[in-house]
Amino acid sequence: MLQTNESFLGMILQGGFTMWPLFACSLVGVFVIVERTLFFKRISKVMETFHLEVMNALLRQDRSQILELLRREAELPTAQLLKTAMDRLTSSDSVIKEHWREAVERRRALVNQDLRKFLWVLGTIASAAPFIGLAGTVVGILGAFGEMAKKGAGGFTVVAAGISEALIATAAGIVVAVVAVMAFNAFQAHVTKAVLLVRIQTDEMCEQLSKRIQGLGDFDTQKSGQGLT
Repeated sequence: MLQTNESFLGMILQGGFTMWPLFACSLVGVFVIVERTLFFKRISKVMETFHLEVMNALLRQDRSQILELLRREAELPTAQLLKTAMDRLTSSDSVIKEHWREAVERRRALVNQDLRKFLWVLGTIASAAPFIGLAGTVVGILGAFGEMAKKGAGGFTVVAAGISEALIATAAGIVVAVVAVMAFNAFQAHVTKAVLLVRIQTDEMCEQLSKRIQGLGDFDTQKSGQGLT
């Protein structure tokens, strides 16, 4: 096992200087993959529960329960949208209150953008890694020809080091790019699903709020002396 590890490390080092940016790309890619995986795993579990609790609270016009849910899940996409709606509907300014749906739609556009956070990093890595590997290939080939010119002779032993560097850099670039592309496509599917779920749940919450606009005295922050934070 030790010999295998030493051989693998030696092969990586033999890939030349282009292995360092590829190594940096792989580290950044792993960070994004882990962070996005945990994020989508969490919201997929929490959003459904949050939505059911909020809908029940809206039906009962239980303002204290809604405030508690908003505080507990403040980072959840649908919680941010509900908070925007509540802030608008409980405003003392009639113009702000009248255009609460437009405010929710604007906020939803920002929320949808946040769901795509860091995906551009994976896309950039997927696009750049093969070219970085290609640069290593060119450098390795140039090194091989340089050795031939220096020694005035050809043969495998003369060009082996340069060819090896070229092949390792090429393979590393392809591997990093393939992993980034697969992760990017997987997260795009998660984003599409999350955007649709956010839209459906937000429309249902807005529908309940629209039915209860006349009875929003129970939600009025000025009357209750409590504010949305």
